[in-house]
Amino acid sequence: MLLKNYHELSKKNKFNFIFIFLANFLLVPNLHPENLSKYLLNYPNLDDSDGEVVLNNEYVVLQKLVVGPGEWEGIHSHPGNQIYVHIKGGYWSGKMHGELEYEKEFSPDGSVGWMDVIPIEDRHDSGNSGNTPIELIYVTLKQDELDKKGGDTELQTYPCINMELLFDNHRFFAQKVVLNPGEWEGPHLQTGRKILIVIKGGVISSRRNGEYFFRKREISPGEVEWLEPEFPDETFERGNEGEEIIEYVLVTIK
Repeated sequence: MLLKNYHELSKKNKFNFIFIFLANFLLVPNLHPENLSKYLLNYPNLDDSDGEVVLNNEYVVLQKLVVGPGEWEGIHSHPGNQIYVHIKGGYWSGKMHGELEYEKEFSPDGSVGWMDVIPIEDRHDSGNSGNTPIELIYVTLKQDELDKKGGDTELQTYPCINMELLFDNHRFFAQKVVLNPGEWEGPHLQTGRKILIVIKGGVISSRRNGEYFFRKREISPGEVEWLEPEFPDETFERGNEGEEIIEYVLVTIK
């Protein structure tokens, strides 16, 4: 019936029909939004049990969670293919199957660790045994297999500073970067897919192919940035143009 009515329209009305049809098609909301629940953690004991999704794309989901002093997360599961990065570290205690596994173990700011799959049946729980809030970001891969086309199997290097390897397994590299006031990374190629996670903020500038991309931008602990080169021959570098030490963790997806 729709097709028959379309053929009976005048040329002008056909144009209006097509315009309205395309407008409705393009502007209609996504009726099937992505379900992120299988990648996200839920800490049932916390007031903000779902935390905050700070980055989401086709490769990863980043979720920020804060555990207050003396708080236990509550029994929860982990999807695996996941690392955590401490923005603000602290003292952890942990339980498995209802039994205490470890107590008052310290994780410093910027420390990184791996999480395997933990089913809800294991009754896994962790608690903040210290006196200050613990803030961490979970980086969860959406793909179960290695990305042989777009992944990166080499460590990032910066010509002007040394980088500390924090973590290395079959899915991720994590490297620590410290920029003292006035220091620049040095021009480098940016390969693969990376995530920058700020641990200590400050005033940062960026150059692309030797020209300023932006200058003196304020960054804060917990901010994240997705890094993926648009052109393979472009060079990049970031520099500390403030008065405080800047520290970030650079996560590379293999």
